[in-house]
Amino acid sequence: MQRNLIVLRGLVLLALAISLVPAVHAGDTVCLVRDGQPQATIVIAEQPTRAAQLGAYELQHHVRLITGATLPIVQEPATVMGTRVLVGQSRAAHRMGVTPYGLTEQEFVIQYLPDTLVLLGVDEADYGEVVYDMENLAASKGFPGDYVERGTLDAVYEFLQRDCGVRWFNPTELGTVYPSRATLEVGGQDLKRKPAMRNRDAVWTGAGSYDRYIALWRPEDEEFKAWAAVSYPSIQKQYTNATEYNRARIALERLFLLRMRNGGAYVSCNHSLYGYYNRFLEGTWTDRLASAKDDQERERILAQKAMLYEGNHPEYFAQGYEAQPPQMCYTNPGLIQQVVKDAREYFDGTLAAHKLPYAHLKLPAPFPVEPMDNASFCKCDDCRALYEKDVAAAQESGDTDGMHSNYFFTFVNEVARELRKTHPDKQIITLAYGSHQLLPNFTLEPNVIVDFCYTTNRSPAAVEAYNAELETLKEWSQEGRPLYMWLYDTFPVEFARNGKYHCFPGFFAHTAFNQIRDYYELGVEGIFHCGYGQEVEAYVSFKAMDDPYQDVDQLLEEYFTGLYGPAGKPMRAMYEAMEDTWCDPALRPGTRVSGPELAWGHLGTAERMAHFQSLLDEAKALAETDLQKQRIAAFEHGTWSYMTRGRQNYVDRMKAPIPTVTVPRVAPAGGDAAKVNWDQAADLPGPWYERGGATPTKRVYTARVAHDGEYLYLEMTDEVDTSKLHVSPLVACYDDWEVFVARQRALPYRQYMSGPTGMLAALSHGEVNFRMNVGMEDTGVKVVSDTSSGTKWVTRMIMPLARVLPGGVKPGESLFMNIIRVMNPTLAGQGPYGIDTWISYCTVHEADRLGELKLSE
Repeated sequence: MQRNLIVLRGLVLLALAISLVPAVHAGDTVCLVRDGQPQATIVIAEQPTRAAQLGAYELQHHVRLITGATLPIVQEPATVMGTRVLVGQSRAAHRMGVTPYGLTEQEFVIQYLPDTLVLLGVDEADYGEVVYDMENLAASKGFPGDYVERGTLDAVYEFLQRDCGVRWFNPTELGTVYPSRATLEVGGQDLKRKPAMRNRDAVWTGAGSYDRYIALWRPEDEEFKAWAAVSYPSIQKQYTNATEYNRARIALERLFLLRMRNGGAYVSCNHSLYGYYNRFLEGTWTDRLASAKDDQERERILAQKAMLYEGNHPEYFAQGYEAQPPQMCYTNPGLIQQVVKDAREYFDGTLAAHKLPYAHLKLPAPFPVEPMDNASFCKCDDCRALYEKDVAAAQESGDTDGMHSNYFFTFVNEVARELRKTHPDKQIITLAYGSHQLLPNFTLEPNVIVDFCYTTNRSPAAVEAYNAELETLKEWSQEGRPLYMWLYDTFPVEFARNGKYHCFPGFFAHTAFNQIRDYYELGVEGIFHCGYGQEVEAYVSFKAMDDPYQDVDQLLEEYFTGLYGPAGKPMRAMYEAMEDTWCDPALRPGTRVSGPELAWGHLGTAERMAHFQSLLDEAKALAETDLQKQRIAAFEHGTWSYMTRGRQNYVDRMKAPIPTVTVPRVAPAGGDAAKVNWDQAADLPGPWYERGGATPTKRVYTARVAHDGEYLYLEMTDEVDTSKLHVSPLVACYDDWEVFVARQRALPYRQYMSGPTGMLAALSHGEVNFRMNVGMEDTGVKVVSDTSSGTKWVTRMIMPLARVLPGGVKPGESLFMNIIRVMNPTLAGQGPYGIDTWISYCTVHEADRLGELKLSE
């Protein structure tokens, strides 16, 4: 449903929900510029807040963009004749009866009075200097933070949008859209409002990260650099020094995030106990010192230990693991008291910075209590008593989302109860996440805030999983406690980067906007976006967190028409065709498919890509101005080239054959490789390939495989001078064999690595809370390595079928595998190491071309 912008005296009028935008009355009309000449003066207090200073500068800058005229800025007690724009708290505003007193958190007002416009809100009492120079952006500094009160600045931005027609679609030089006119008369309804969500956390990776955060390409990719050249032409020309250029770009980004109301109240939850390894586990320091390369590094480690280490408390940590414990012991009384002690000191302002759960935590945010990012919990009797029955029931039902809820939330309640004894008005925050996403069978303490992790929010086509999480969220919303959200906008890009392929973009602007409205109606007070974007999704998400009752189709019309003019219609049609492709469950295959096969075999098909190309060609033909053409070029470099490259990579890779091997069943060998009749094993066909490409390697490898119904037996041979093999204390990165095993040609998968001594290391990828590189302790896999001949390295890997993958593999079923040989640079004849692979076009972490092993019955 499309519409044109309604323009009246240069004002873009937006319909806002009455509940969020209570109108007081229709105000007076104020003339800011007439016939290119300033008719008003911007007035700020004698001691203005940072928010007021930046608000005044931003107002002046945008009025100049629209009209070419510069409104003067004066500080009280200067006398002003004629029309005034009062920005922030001031004596003049007080005399007119407009003050921040009585306004609530993040609230602001726009008030039209005779010859006066007041833009004012709740501001942090920070009066430091703001340096604002749009001609020398690298010199700009002192902007207010994202997570402080800055109501005056928000009032200015609301005024510029609502009453002046300004739009900010992205932070680049191409992203700001505004009308052009010589006379600017403004008028509208008086307004008092605040953003709908009190916490709007879109970007958390630090200054300057927004562009790469919403991008499909990586910053080091040539097409990302080409996109940046098109998007930042002036500052790239102005600043040849990379540091100065980045300062200028960061200034544009900081302004954009403020304009889009990013931030608000600081509320954060993440895995909070990793620091305990340094503070309370001697083994942490023993391992670091043992791996120190020289005395200088050893001295640095000892200095860190002197600052961080408080004493050895192995009882705090998960029991039953040989190496570093992956979790804490959540029934241990000492651990409970230590976490409570940290929370009390945090709220008292005495907790040392290095003891904070994570570096960016700050008051008055609630104190986070969240386990490590895995499900390898303590095996002591007390802990197992709290979760064993739930785990057994979950494994039987296949729904593991709540199998540790009772266990972990018992710990949360213990901490909350103890904290409330001394700090009754303080709160802790925890995640509803992974194996503790579901509600426990008891009520959480009243001082517990829940941050719900909606892992499938960007997968509306996965209807069953998507709706199941929505129902769980609704159950949490009925608890009547403060509720926040953690959204996984990082997918599918993160999956693609981890899997070394190009994804079909997860465009879902309509769904994204409507989700946020639904969350708001369920009582959600804030959202953390783990990953953000891409650009269209980012824009509508910012707008929805501010006001979820806008019309998303109107927002999209403004976006595409604003950026592309007459080319906006085909650009929007192309976007929405891509959006439909991603979101429509009917376009997904009935069997489980993911990775590049889903992206380009089912979604980005040749027919659809041709249709998208025709719409892009139409848009290029309709673009009228150089700026519109430049914006289309940015889309081509940032999005379309990524998609076409992904499609072509898929086509090229799929032309190469992928081997399928029938694995014979041999007589039972009981997991003893020496008892296997290897003559009956199936050879894995060659050739092997250099660096995961299509060029056969010059090295000589053989491999064969068999199973006995209980174990998979894999033999790998490298004809090599074994005296030249390098033994790594961690197995990787060389010399080793790396066997990648999966149930399908996509995440999740496992990686089993073994070196010349037979030492084994194992990792899971995408299996535990979507994480990559999760260490596995007790896999049941055994390795026999033989280098005794001097001319051959023979490795035999024995894998229990019941444990090689989650749920096991049975005779008659298939698993998918690639074998990679990683060599030291001397053997490889090149640095930093050499890689040869069994499968062509398939190297480390590329699961889409794994060979199929069919286990004979």
